Amino acid sequence: MIPILYESGWISIQTLWVFVVIALLISSYLAVERLRRERVNFTLLIEHSTFFLICGLIGSRVVYFIFNTDAYMPGLDLRTLQNFFSIWDQGFSFWGAALVIGLALLYRLKKAGENLSKWADALIIPLYTGIIIGNIGAFLGGYSYGTPTDLPWGVLYESYNVKYTVPVHPTQLYSIVILIGLLWSKKKLSQKSHFFQTPGNSALYLTTALAASSFLLEFLRGDDTLLILSVRVPMILYFVLFLAAGWALLKRYKHFKHGSPETL
Repeated sequence: MIPILYESGWISIQTLWVFVVIALLISSYLAVERLRRERVNFTLLIEHSTFFLICGLIGSRVVYFIFNTDAYMPGLDLRTLQNFFSIWDQGFSFWGAALVIGLALLYRLKKAGENLSKWADALIIPLYTGIIIGNIGAFLGGYSYGTPTDLPWGVLYESYNVKYTVPVHPTQLYSIVILIGLLWSKKKLSQKSHFFQTPGNSALYLTTALAASSFLLEFLRGDDTLLILSVRVPMILYFVLFLAAGWALLKRYKHFKHGSPETL
């Protein structure tokens, strides 16, 4: 694949981070447009953009640091702190950034008395878009790869990022196909049911589906991560998110069937 997009002397541009920047720009544009369509105070997102950016960077680094303790914490000494601030190694977590930015945004929205359901519906599509674009960069750069496979579409990497020297599952591409399929399913369901006209229901459906698909894909992931009792921590987190979002979605659907819709 293409882990390095451009390299000259001391300048090295990683493919993954080029796509991450593209994902952020496109997702931000889509977010503003959809928030404007929902007629909410989308300027709140712009006014506090620096705050959200700083939160995202810190959260991204902290989560990546935690999930890669073997590489970053050889011992409890000054090197641990030094390794944390050595950000030039490009060790950042997308989900860490998404989590902390989400919490920071939730705090600001609560403080401003905004409608959380409308914001959730407006931001879920940009989130999906960002993940799809980011997965293209991960595929080209050799990140978030799968376990070895004999299937004809297995991908052989020649990169230091990948620990296998045999073809592996292109889990990044699996994720892209699944996410596009989920967006399509939501569009079709929206045409058949008024359930998605209630603010917040679209976000809950897509969040539940995202958590479920990500949980299943973890069974094919071959990259290293933090383990608890030999179980990948991301798998545990996705399962918890699936239970929480799925329970809320089911509760809303029951209210919808009885003609008493709920809001977030």
